Amino acid sequence: MFFTAAPVCADNWRITPSIALTETWTDNVFLTARNTKSDLVTGITPGIAIDGKGHRASLRLNYTFTEQLYSPNYANIERLTGQTSASNNHQNALNAVGKLEAIENWMFIDATGTISQQYLSAFGAVSPSTANVNRNQTETSNYSISPYIKGTLLSSTEYLVRYRAAITNTTASGVQSNQGDLTSSEWTGRLNGTTRWGALGWALDASSLRNNYTVGRDYEDSKYQASLSYRFEPQFRVSAFAGQESNNYVSLQNETHAIYGGTVMWTPDPRTEISASDGKRFFGNGYDVTVRHQMARALFTYTASRNVVFQPYGVGNTGQGINYDAFYAIIAANNPGASPDAIRSQVLQVLQGRGVAADATVVNGYLTNRPNLQQMQQFSFALLGVRNTLTLNANETKQQPLGVVNGVTNDYSLANQTTQRGFGIAWGHKLTGLSSLSLSLNQMRSISQSVGQLDTKTQGAYLLFTTSLSPKAQANIGARRVVSDGGAISSPGLGSSYTENALTGALSYSF
Repeated sequence: MFFTAAPVCADNWRITPSIALTETWTDNVFLTARNTKSDLVTGITPGIAIDGKGHRASLRLNYTFTEQLYSPNYANIERLTGQTSASNNHQNALNAVGKLEAIENWMFIDATGTISQQYLSAFGAVSPSTANVNRNQTETSNYSISPYIKGTLLSSTEYLVRYRAAITNTTASGVQSNQGDLTSSEWTGRLNGTTRWGALGWALDASSLRNNYTVGRDYEDSKYQASLSYRFEPQFRVSAFAGQESNNYVSLQNETHAIYGGTVMWTPDPRTEISASDGKRFFGNGYDVTVRHQMARALFTYTASRNVVFQPYGVGNTGQGINYDAFYAIIAANNPGASPDAIRSQVLQVLQGRGVAADATVVNGYLTNRPNLQQMQQFSFALLGVRNTLTLNANETKQQPLGVVNGVTNDYSLANQTTQRGFGIAWGHKLTGLSSLSLSLNQMRSISQSVGQLDTKTQGAYLLFTTSLSPKAQANIGARRVVSDGGAISSPGLGSSYTENALTGALSYSF
């Protein structure tokens, strides 16, 4: 549990160390259907946050290290349950974004880093908290660096050339070992400009991508396209594109396909945005749809897409969370003259003061060793009242593997298509100037379309009381009940049925 507080350094850089102590009593530490074992787990979490911006460099970094200390009463737990021993373990969490202007107004370098817990199977157990011992998840790190140059040619033409290298590593063991390990390298280039007809614009795009999975084979993808766009009025723009792509996603050799389609973007007012893109691809229709409408104290967002993905959303995601983004947009719209730092401070006060999580991901995804065709829909709604907040998030993801079956045991050998659906509702109420109460309900379901129609469902209810002890100290106590129902899959130890009840307490301090 990590809270940001007042800066330690002056100027434009904030360095905030923190420490947190969490106690969790759970009646099912291993998330098993039989031979359940209760335990008292102590979590000690030092952390550091860096947020700063200089003349030509910026960095946002949040890092925590959690040491989980389990009760010594279950030294023989491996013999009783077949699970790993309840020995102490540690978990890292990192979210970092850095930017550097290497050569003024021309060469730039972006870098990112994430460390998170990711699931190995869509049909394995879903963890209520990091205190549980779950063989269906593994610590996953992703690091990327992306130098690029951009500028202007002949006063009306802009260019961009970018290279991006990324590496993903997991700590999984056994049959799922290295399932998510991936090395990627990508070149992209773009030329775009205007014409003597002011409303007409053009662009040329090209890209070359190579993905190398440790378990599995290499995949290559190259693409180029030309596009024309026309702005009928400031609020309405349409474009059309055509080109060609070549890849080996569905064959051992590269295959070439034509691509073509169009895009429509409409912003009838500053608070409303509607955009849709649809194109013919090698897999059929690929599309991206966004509908966003903001009211005085609320924000509604809907997105839908159909495209090729290589890893779940959580790998490499450096966003601060869907709830954070929603409340940032609401507060910024109501304070047009406020600085980003002031808005960020208000957002953190809302989230921390009302016990609302910054992120509210309801569909977790799972690690893969090949590209997937993903069809996704996501709906979110956030309401900010004087003393109450309400968030609603719903998501549906359908994934189908691409490529030649290589005999590796994972979800692809079990189902041709995996569907995951989930929703989460969170209500936060400010009791006093220092205390709040929040209630969260969520559900996630994973369904296969073949091989016995695997179907797992996890439901949870979370109640949390939060209070501020001082400007730098926070405390909370909570209770939860989680019920998961689903058939075991072929991999040992990855069954998903369990029931868990837990009580938690935490104390955190930011220096």
